Amino acid sequence: MSEPMISIIMPLYNRGWCVADCIESIGLGPAGAELIIVDDGSKDDSIPRAKQALARLNQFAKVTLIEQGNAGPSTARNRAAAAAKGEWLVFLDSDDLWFPWTLPTLFQIFSSVPSEVDLVFLQGRNFAETSELGGILPVDAITQAHPSFVDAVRAVPAMRYGACNAAIRRAVFARLGGFAAELRCMEDTDLFLRVPDAVMTIAAPVLAALRRSGHESLSGNVKEVIKGFHWLVTKAAEGRYVGRPEAIRSFLAGSCAYSIRTAFAAGYPAQAYRMYLRNMRLLANSRTRKHLVRLPLTPLLHALKPAAYPYRRRPS
Repeated sequence: MSEPMISIIMPLYNRGWCVADCIESIGLGPAGAELIIVDDGSKDDSIPRAKQALARLNQFAKVTLIEQGNAGPSTARNRAAAAAKGEWLVFLDSDDLWFPWTLPTLFQIFSSVPSEVDLVFLQGRNFAETSELGGILPVDAITQAHPSFVDAVRAVPAMRYGACNAAIRRAVFARLGGFAAELRCMEDTDLFLRVPDAVMTIAAPVLAALRRSGHESLSGNVKEVIKGFHWLVTKAAEGRYVGRPEAIRSFLAGSCAYSIRTAFAAGYPAQAYRMYLRNMRLLANSRTRKHLVRLPLTPLLHALKPAAYPYRRRPS
């Protein structure tokens, strides 16, 4: 049998309540794709639930389940990638879902993707309940290529840009050294910024259902978010990233605003204000200039528009 063209990479950690639904949504067939799951030291019933779901797949499906001690999503994805054989690595988080047409559409797109494209982003739809996905239907694929990751973000700002809906050539991933194991947040952004050649966005159809985690789940990650942002700034100063300098700086300004909003939403206003004061010059970028006024007023604006300006006085 020929080697799989697509290797689906799934890190797993304490997702016993949803991992079976994720696995079963893939629709993995007997040829052309493989699924590699790395359990990152789960303390719940993730592994038995995953094994039960895998046992229900086509008997000829190519699946691998690897278990390791908790080391973070970067290490888990890197380990899965090291075991992969596909030309493309497609990342799927264990609490998200694919549609019946996702894998066939990826086969179609990857069979004709230009050779200069190294990184692809799948159109996603956020959801909390599966009932929200009922109206989504398959349509003809619409794709667009961009010179670099920062150009893609500028051209298609509404696209989600995360490891949860990304695909990368395995050879490029290996050459770049994969995800930075030091990071637990923004490790995917660091990788995307290093991709040397073109980036493609798939505007249609919707290929990934991305489960809303909400700001409540971010309270334990604020320090990691801020650490990830500072990592990006440091590596950008070292010339590590691909793209026009002004575009990279604009992107970092957006990442800074996101990190500050995350700190406010998770109940860490002191960290938010420190980050704001430290990065006022960066926030003066044309992309984020409006945030110079709005960000420090987040507690007040929350009282007026709580959904638009999430804020907590302290973490619960």
